[in-house]
Amino acid sequence: MTLQTVVVEQPIAASPERVWERISTPSGIAQWWRPGEIAPIVGHEFTMDMDKWGQIPCRVIEVHPGEKLAYTFGDFELHWSTKPAKEGCVLLLEHRGFDLDNPQHRFAFENMGSGWRTIVLPRLAEGVNAAA
Repeated sequence: MTLQTVVVEQPIAASPERVWERISTPSGIAQWWRPGEIAPIVGHEFTMDMDKWGQIPCRVIEVHPGEKLAYTFGDFELHWSTKPAKEGCVLLLEHRGFDLDNPQHRFAFENMGSGWRTIVLPRLAEGVNAAA
């Protein structure tokens, strides 16, 4: 079994600190994605309310404050990294763990990459910029 990863880079015209707040706090993440009682503490367990897909169990697995946050997301892992850029920062998302032999994983892999790129992360970038 070879696992695949969706990788998305999103330029954001805001500081890494402002983006960190949006990806690592319940109020921040709910503004651009979905509700969840996230906390940047290794071992913290929470759920994400994914509407018709239900409550997705999550557990924080890596934290480097202001720079990297990773957590399990059901069968997958989401790895978020911020790095300073000339005009704000770049947010890197690695959505890991797609087993393309599993039909549900294949469907998710084929659809989530474009969703992250064209809808979800641009909404994060717009929201952070609008709050400036």
